Amino acid sequence: MSFITTDNLTHIMAEMTDYCNAACPMCNRFDWNLNLIKEVTNSHHTTLNFVKTRIGSDILSKLKCWTCQGTYGDASMNPETVEIFSYLREINPKISIQMYTNGGARNKEFWKAMADLDVEVTFGIDGLEDTNHLYRRNVKWERLMENVDTFISNGGRARWDLLIFKHNQHQIEQAKSLSKELGFKSFVATFSERWQDFNSDGEYRDITLIDVDGYLLEKPVEQKKDYVKDDDWTKSKNVFITDAKKEEDTFLTRKINCLACRPEKREIYLRANGYVSPCCILGDVERNEPKKIIKDYKKINLNHTDLADILQGEFFSDLDSGINGGTKRLQGCFHACGV
Repeated sequence: MSFITTDNLTHIMAEMTDYCNAACPMCNRFDWNLNLIKEVTNSHHTTLNFVKTRIGSDILSKLKCWTCQGTYGDASMNPETVEIFSYLREINPKISIQMYTNGGARNKEFWKAMADLDVEVTFGIDGLEDTNHLYRRNVKWERLMENVDTFISNGGRARWDLLIFKHNQHQIEQAKSLSKELGFKSFVATFSERWQDFNSDGEYRDITLIDVDGYLLEKPVEQKKDYVKDDDWTKSKNVFITDAKKEEDTFLTRKINCLACRPEKREIYLRANGYVSPCCILGDVERNEPKKIIKDYKKINLNHTDLADILQGEFFSDLDSGINGGTKRLQGCFHACGV
Protein backbone atom coordinates (compact mmCIF):
# COMPACT_ATOMS: atom_id res chain seq x y z
CA MET A 1 0.00 0.00 0.00
CA SER A 2 1.50 3.30 -1.06
CA PHE A 3 1.82 6.06 1.50
CA ILE A 4 0.14 9.46 1.14
CA THR A 5 0.41 11.16 -2.27
CA THR A 6 -1.42 13.95 -4.08
CA ASP A 7 -3.07 11.27 -6.22
CA ASN A 8 -4.63 9.32 -3.35
CA LEU A 9 -5.17 12.17 -0.86
CA THR A 10 -8.77 12.16 0.44
CA HIS A 11 -8.73 14.19 3.68
CA ILE A 12 -7.08 17.40 4.84
CA MET A 13 -7.10 18.34 8.51
CA ALA A 14 -6.43 22.06 8.27
CA GLU A 15 -5.28 24.12 11.22
CA MET A 16 -6.66 27.27 9.57
CA THR A 17 -5.32 29.58 12.25
CA ASP A 18 -3.19 29.54 15.39
CA TYR A 19 -5.34 32.21 17.03
CA CYS A 20 -7.95 31.31 19.64
CA ASN A 21 -10.42 33.26 21.75
CA ALA A 22 -10.22 30.79 24.63
CA ALA A 23 -7.44 29.84 27.05
CA CYS A 24 -8.01 26.18 27.89
CA PRO A 25 -5.22 25.22 30.31
CA MET A 26 -4.49 21.75 28.89
CA CYS A 27 -4.33 23.01 25.31
CA ASN A 28 -1.13 22.70 23.25
CA ARG A 29 -1.05 26.50 23.12
CA PHE A 30 0.25 26.52 26.70
CA ASP A 31 3.24 24.99 28.46
CA TRP A 32 2.88 23.14 31.75
CA ASN A 33 3.20 26.40 33.67
CA LEU A 34 0.23 27.80 31.68
CA ASN A 35 2.41 30.22 29.74
CA LEU A 36 1.33 30.86 26.15
CA ILE A 37 3.86 29.34 23.74
CA LYS A 38 4.37 32.43 21.61
CA GLU A 39 6.41 30.82 18.83
CA VAL A 40 3.51 28.58 17.73
CA THR A 41 0.51 30.77 18.51
CA ASN A 42 -1.21 33.98 17.40
CA SER A 43 0.92 34.44 14.28
CA HIS A 44 -0.74 32.81 11.27
CA HIS A 45 -3.99 32.48 9.35
CA THR A 46 -4.48 30.20 6.34
CA THR A 47 -5.63 32.55 3.57
CA LEU A 48 -8.01 31.95 0.68
CA ASN A 49 -5.18 32.76 -1.72
CA PHE A 50 -2.97 30.13 -0.04
CA VAL A 51 -5.70 27.51 -0.42
CA LYS A 52 -6.13 28.36 -4.10
CA THR A 53 -2.47 28.61 -5.07
CA ARG A 54 -0.62 26.23 -2.74
CA ILE A 55 -3.17 23.40 -2.61
CA GLY A 56 -5.12 24.05 -5.80
CA SER A 57 -8.44 23.09 -7.29
CA ASP A 58 -7.20 19.77 -8.76
CA ILE A 59 -6.52 18.36 -5.30
CA LEU A 60 -9.41 20.07 -3.54
CA SER A 61 -11.98 18.92 -6.10
CA LYS A 62 -11.15 15.27 -5.30
CA LEU A 63 -11.17 15.52 -1.50
CA LYS A 64 -13.76 13.73 0.59
CA CYS A 65 -13.30 15.83 3.70
CA TRP A 66 -11.84 19.11 4.99
CA THR A 67 -11.64 19.16 8.79
CA CYS A 68 -10.72 22.03 11.11
CA GLN A 69 -9.88 20.37 14.42
CA GLY A 70 -7.97 23.01 16.31
CA THR A 71 -4.69 22.07 17.91
CA TYR A 72 -3.35 25.62 18.15
CA GLY A 73 -6.33 27.67 17.03
CA ASP A 74 -10.08 27.85 16.46
CA ALA A 75 -11.11 28.12 12.80
CA SER A 76 -13.76 30.67 13.69
CA MET A 77 -10.90 33.09 14.41
CA ASN A 78 -9.70 33.05 10.80
CA PRO A 79 -11.14 36.20 9.10
CA GLU A 80 -11.51 34.30 5.81
CA THR A 81 -13.16 31.12 7.08
CA VAL A 82 -16.47 31.85 5.31
CA GLU A 83 -14.68 32.63 2.05
CA ILE A 84 -12.51 29.49 2.24
CA PHE A 85 -15.46 27.22 2.99
CA SER A 86 -17.45 28.87 0.19
CA TYR A 87 -14.60 28.20 -2.23
CA LEU A 88 -14.41 24.54 -1.17
CA ARG A 89 -18.15 24.18 -1.75
CA GLU A 90 -17.89 25.88 -5.14
CA ILE A 91 -15.27 23.54 -6.58
CA ASN A 92 -16.31 20.40 -4.65
CA PRO A 93 -20.04 20.44 -3.82
CA LYS A 94 -19.93 16.97 -2.22
CA ILE A 95 -17.02 17.63 0.15
CA SER A 96 -17.67 17.17 3.86
CA ILE A 97 -16.59 20.28 5.77
CA GLN A 98 -16.17 19.83 9.51
CA MET A 99 -15.24 22.31 12.20
CA TYR A 100 -14.45 21.82 15.90
CA THR A 101 -14.88 24.96 17.97
CA ASN A 102 -15.46 26.34 21.45
CA GLY A 103 -18.30 28.33 19.89
CA GLY A 104 -17.56 31.52 21.76
CA ALA A 105 -16.38 33.74 18.89
CA ARG A 106 -17.93 35.64 15.97
CA ASN A 107 -21.52 36.78 15.44
CA LYS A 108 -24.89 35.60 14.12
CA GLU A 109 -23.93 36.36 10.52
CA PHE A 110 -20.94 34.02 10.73
CA TRP A 111 -22.86 31.13 12.28
CA LYS A 112 -25.71 31.49 9.81
CA ALA A 113 -23.11 31.26 7.03
CA MET A 114 -21.75 28.05 8.58
CA ALA A 115 -25.23 26.56 8.49
CA ASP A 116 -25.86 27.75 4.92
CA LEU A 117 -22.57 26.15 3.79
CA ASP A 118 -23.58 22.86 5.41
CA VAL A 119 -20.58 22.81 7.74
CA GLU A 120 -20.78 20.06 10.36
CA VAL A 121 -19.88 21.78 13.63
CA THR A 122 -18.75 20.10 16.84
CA PHE A 123 -19.05 22.48 19.77
CA GLY A 124 -16.69 21.78 22.68
CA ILE A 125 -18.95 22.62 25.61
CA ASP A 126 -17.58 21.30 28.89
CA GLY A 127 -20.51 21.63 31.25
CA LEU A 128 -23.29 24.11 31.82
CA GLU A 129 -23.45 27.84 32.50
CA ASP A 130 -21.81 27.49 35.92
CA THR A 131 -18.99 25.17 34.82
CA ASN A 132 -18.14 25.51 31.10
CA HIS A 133 -15.89 28.53 31.69
CA LEU A 134 -13.77 26.69 34.27
CA TYR A 135 -11.93 24.90 31.46
CA ARG A 136 -13.08 26.87 28.41
CA ARG A 137 -11.66 30.05 29.87
CA ASN A 138 -12.80 33.31 28.24
CA VAL A 139 -15.83 31.66 26.59
CA LYS A 140 -18.97 33.54 27.59
CA TRP A 141 -22.02 31.31 28.02
CA GLU A 142 -24.52 33.85 26.70
CA ARG A 143 -22.55 34.38 23.47
CA LEU A 144 -21.99 30.64 23.10
CA MET A 145 -25.71 29.86 23.40
CA GLU A 146 -26.55 32.65 20.96
CA ASN A 147 -24.13 31.22 18.41
CA VAL A 148 -25.42 27.68 18.93
CA ASP A 149 -29.01 28.83 18.50
CA THR A 150 -28.20 30.78 15.34
CA PHE A 151 -26.40 27.82 13.78
CA ILE A 152 -29.04 25.21 14.63
CA SER A 153 -32.07 27.40 13.89
CA ASN A 154 -30.70 27.98 10.38
CA GLY A 155 -30.49 24.26 9.71
CA GLY A 156 -26.96 23.61 10.93
CA ARG A 157 -25.93 20.11 12.01
CA ALA A 158 -24.35 20.38 15.45
CA ARG A 159 -22.66 17.96 17.82
CA TRP A 160 -22.00 18.61 21.52
CA ASP A 161 -18.62 17.28 22.71
CA LEU A 162 -18.16 17.44 26.49
CA LEU A 163 -14.76 16.92 28.12
CA ILE A 164 -15.21 15.32 31.55
CA PHE A 165 -13.66 16.83 34.68
CA LYS A 166 -14.45 16.40 38.37
CA HIS A 167 -16.33 19.71 38.38
CA ASN A 168 -18.73 18.75 35.58
CA GLN A 169 -19.08 14.98 35.71
CA HIS A 170 -22.30 15.28 37.74
CA GLN A 171 -23.80 17.37 34.91
CA ILE A 172 -23.39 14.93 32.03
CA GLU A 173 -27.00 13.78 31.88
CA GLN A 174 -28.28 17.33 32.35
CA ALA A 175 -26.02 18.55 29.54
CA LYS A 176 -27.19 15.70 27.31
CA SER A 177 -30.80 16.66 27.98
CA LEU A 178 -30.05 20.31 27.16
CA SER A 179 -28.37 19.25 23.93
CA LYS A 180 -31.59 17.58 22.81
CA GLU A 181 -33.65 20.64 23.75
CA LEU A 182 -31.36 22.88 21.71
CA GLY A 183 -31.48 20.61 18.66
CA PHE A 184 -28.00 19.05 18.66
CA LYS A 185 -27.78 15.95 16.45
CA SER A 186 -25.55 14.10 18.91
CA PHE A 187 -23.91 14.35 22.31
CA VAL A 188 -20.61 12.78 23.37
CA ALA A 189 -18.91 12.91 26.76
CA THR A 190 -15.24 11.97 26.63
CA PHE A 191 -12.04 12.06 28.66
CA SER A 192 -8.66 13.74 28.28
CA GLU A 193 -5.36 11.88 27.93
CA ARG A 194 -3.39 14.97 28.87
CA TRP A 195 -3.26 14.23 32.58
CA GLN A 196 -0.37 11.97 31.52
CA ASP A 197 1.89 13.52 28.93
CA PHE A 198 5.38 14.46 27.75
CA ASN A 199 6.42 18.01 26.95
CA SER A 200 8.69 19.02 24.06
CA ASP A 201 11.77 18.31 26.21
CA GLY A 202 10.65 14.73 26.85
CA GLU A 203 9.72 15.38 30.48
CA TYR A 204 6.87 13.19 31.76
CA ARG A 205 4.07 14.13 34.09
CA ASP A 206 1.19 12.17 35.62
CA ILE A 207 -1.07 14.57 37.48
CA THR A 208 -4.58 14.73 38.91
CA LEU A 209 -5.05 18.50 39.17
CA ILE A 210 -3.98 21.85 37.74
CA ASP A 211 -4.08 25.17 39.56
CA VAL A 212 -5.73 27.66 37.21
CA ASP A 213 -6.05 31.21 38.52
CA GLY A 214 -6.55 29.90 42.05
CA TYR A 215 -9.06 27.24 40.98
CA LEU A 216 -8.09 23.56 41.05
CA LEU A 217 -9.02 21.87 37.80
CA GLU A 218 -9.28 18.20 38.79
CA LYS A 219 -9.24 14.87 36.99
CA PRO A 220 -12.62 13.09 37.04
CA VAL A 221 -13.17 10.67 39.91
CA GLU A 222 -13.29 7.79 37.44
CA GLN A 223 -11.09 8.06 34.35
CA LYS A 224 -12.07 5.64 31.57
CA LYS A 225 -9.39 2.98 31.20
CA ASP A 226 -8.95 3.67 27.47
CA TYR A 227 -7.61 7.12 28.40
CA VAL A 228 -5.05 5.92 30.94
CA LYS A 229 -1.52 5.23 29.70
CA ASP A 230 0.10 2.13 31.17
CA ASP A 231 3.61 1.57 32.49
CA ASP A 232 4.89 0.34 29.13
CA TRP A 233 4.11 3.76 27.69
CA THR A 234 6.12 5.61 30.33
CA LYS A 235 9.08 3.22 30.27
CA SER A 236 9.53 3.60 26.53
CA LYS A 237 9.42 7.40 26.48
CA ASN A 238 13.09 7.87 25.62
CA VAL A 239 13.47 5.01 23.17
CA PHE A 240 14.71 6.02 19.72
CA ILE A 241 15.77 2.94 17.79
CA THR A 242 19.14 3.13 16.05
CA ASP A 243 19.87 -0.59 15.99
CA ALA A 244 17.49 -2.49 13.69
CA LYS A 245 18.60 -5.77 15.29
CA LYS A 246 16.63 -5.12 18.47
CA GLU A 247 13.87 -7.43 17.33
CA GLU A 248 12.82 -8.18 20.87
CA ASP A 249 11.84 -4.58 21.48
CA THR A 250 8.11 -4.14 20.89
CA PHE A 251 8.71 -0.50 19.97
CA LEU A 252 10.33 -1.70 16.77
CA THR A 253 8.34 -4.86 16.08
CA ARG A 254 4.77 -3.93 16.98
CA LYS A 255 2.56 -3.43 13.93
CA ILE A 256 1.38 0.13 13.30
CA ASN A 257 -1.93 0.73 11.55
CA CYS A 258 -1.54 4.38 10.55
CA LEU A 259 -4.84 6.23 10.95
CA ALA A 260 -3.80 8.73 8.30
CA CYS A 261 -3.05 6.08 5.69
CA ARG A 262 -5.74 3.48 5.10
CA PRO A 263 -7.41 2.09 1.97
CA GLU A 264 -10.43 4.32 2.50
CA LYS A 265 -8.55 7.36 3.76
CA ARG A 266 -5.31 9.24 3.06
CA GLU A 267 -4.97 12.34 5.20
CA ILE A 268 -2.53 15.16 5.85
CA TYR A 269 -2.43 17.67 8.67
CA LEU A 270 -1.78 21.25 7.51
CA ARG A 271 -0.62 23.84 10.02
CA ALA A 272 -1.55 27.51 9.64
CA ASN A 273 2.15 28.28 9.29
CA GLY A 274 2.41 25.91 6.32
CA TYR A 275 3.98 22.81 7.85
CA VAL A 276 2.64 19.49 6.56
CA SER A 277 2.62 16.16 8.42
CA PRO A 278 0.43 13.05 8.25
CA CYS A 279 -1.57 13.85 11.40
CA CYS A 280 -1.94 16.22 14.34
CA ILE A 281 -0.07 13.77 16.61
CA LEU A 282 3.07 14.57 14.60
CA GLY A 283 2.00 18.12 13.83
CA ASP A 284 4.22 19.99 16.27
CA VAL A 285 7.23 19.47 14.01
CA GLU A 286 9.35 22.30 15.44
CA ARG A 287 9.12 21.37 19.11
CA ASN A 288 8.34 17.67 19.44
CA GLU A 289 9.62 14.31 18.25
CA PRO A 290 9.54 14.86 14.44
CA LYS A 291 12.43 17.30 14.81
CA LYS A 292 14.65 14.22 15.28
CA ILE A 293 14.26 13.26 11.61
CA ILE A 294 13.63 16.59 9.86
CA LYS A 295 16.72 18.03 8.19
CA ASP A 296 15.23 20.95 6.22
CA TYR A 297 12.02 22.58 7.46
CA LYS A 298 11.42 24.44 4.21
CA LYS A 299 11.01 21.07 2.50
CA ILE A 300 7.94 20.28 4.62
CA ASN A 301 6.43 23.76 4.47
CA LEU A 302 3.80 24.43 1.82
CA ASN A 303 4.82 28.08 1.64
CA HIS A 304 8.17 26.97 0.23
CA THR A 305 7.67 23.51 -1.30
CA ASP A 306 4.94 22.05 -3.50
CA LEU A 307 2.68 19.51 -1.82
CA ALA A 308 3.67 16.71 -4.20
CA ASP A 309 7.34 17.25 -3.35
CA ILE A 310 6.59 17.32 0.39
CA LEU A 311 4.70 14.03 0.25
CA GLN A 312 7.45 12.42 -1.85
CA GLY A 313 10.20 13.94 0.26
CA GLU A 314 12.49 12.59 2.94
CA PHE A 315 10.27 13.35 5.96
CA PHE A 316 7.27 11.38 4.70
CA SER A 317 9.55 8.64 3.36
CA ASP A 318 11.19 8.26 6.77
CA LEU A 319 7.79 8.15 8.48
CA ASP A 320 6.58 5.49 6.07
CA SER A 321 9.71 3.45 6.72
CA GLY A 322 9.36 3.84 10.49
CA ILE A 323 5.71 2.80 10.45
CA ASN A 324 6.76 -0.37 8.66
CA GLY A 325 9.48 -1.24 11.17
CA GLY A 326 12.36 0.97 10.05
CA THR A 327 14.91 2.55 12.36
CA LYS A 328 13.28 6.00 12.32
CA ARG A 329 10.04 4.89 13.93
CA LEU A 330 8.53 7.59 16.15
CA GLN A 331 6.88 7.30 19.54
CA GLY A 332 3.88 9.26 18.26
CA CYS A 333 3.20 6.62 15.60
CA PHE A 334 3.87 3.76 18.02
CA HIS A 335 1.54 4.95 20.77
CA ALA A 336 -1.23 6.51 18.67
CA CYS A 337 -1.55 3.80 16.01
CA GLY A 338 0.31 0.76 17.38
CA VAL A 339 -1.83 -2.36 17.24
